Amino acid sequence: MTRLLILGGLDPSGGAGVTVDATVAALHEVEPLPVALTATVQSLRGFDRAEPIPAAVWRAQVTAVLADGPVAAVKIGFLGDAALVADVAAVLAPLAPEVPVVVDPVLSATAGGMEPGAALVAASRAHLAPLAALVTPNAHELQALAAGAPAALLAAGAGAVLRKGGHGTGAEAVDELWIDGASTRWARPRLGCGPVRGTGCALASAIASRLAHGAPLPAACARAGDWLASLLGRVEPRRDGLPQVLPLSRAGTAPR
Repeated sequence: MTRLLILGGLDPSGGAGVTVDATVAALHEVEPLPVALTATVQSLRGFDRAEPIPAAVWRAQVTAVLADGPVAAVKIGFLGDAALVADVAAVLAPLAPEVPVVVDPVLSATAGGMEPGAALVAASRAHLAPLAALVTPNAHELQALAAGAPAALLAAGAGAVLRKGGHGTGAEAVDELWIDGASTRWARPRLGCGPVRGTGCALASAIASRLAHGAPLPAACARAGDWLASLLGRVEPRRDGLPQVLPLSRAGTAPR
């Protein structure tokens, strides 16, 4: 079975992180290989803190799963620490560019409470961008990483940038893919579901899963975005105003 290496944070509330990544990969008929690099303390009410997993542990886990056989793609999510970013990039460098790496540069939390800091932003730009076949920032993350300019991330070494439109305003949510200075846009109706946790994790993992199956990058981004929009269309806002979680348990196998 096609295998996807997943690196990121462990969310005890199940709304984001490697738990969501692994579920999305399985829904896309990809074997998930989740390695938690940080343990987080968070819930629907906000992000409290993150505690790094000892480097000797996660490095041994990555070595073990790679020894079992090749991976077809890699998805990187929340890291939360500048030194960890550099370590992860060094470990994965032998895989790229033959194996596509999708980087979801998590610098904020939907429920609030996460402050990335300048060192993490700089490390993400310096170490993860050159490794990435695709970086998937939302508007806030793109502003932090590249002053809002996808071209700046491309100049830093990223193969492509998908600027997500979920945090924007207006009747449509517009995702825009930048490759070699040219862009492709997908506009979808903005849904009234309220804040939903894990959307960035799910989108990046869906794209990585499709790349693992051999889909071209634009097609992977388009189909993954359509799939996520269909899920969000099933979400009703909570009356208490807290964020929702994606209804992955009712999603069914994703069409290729």
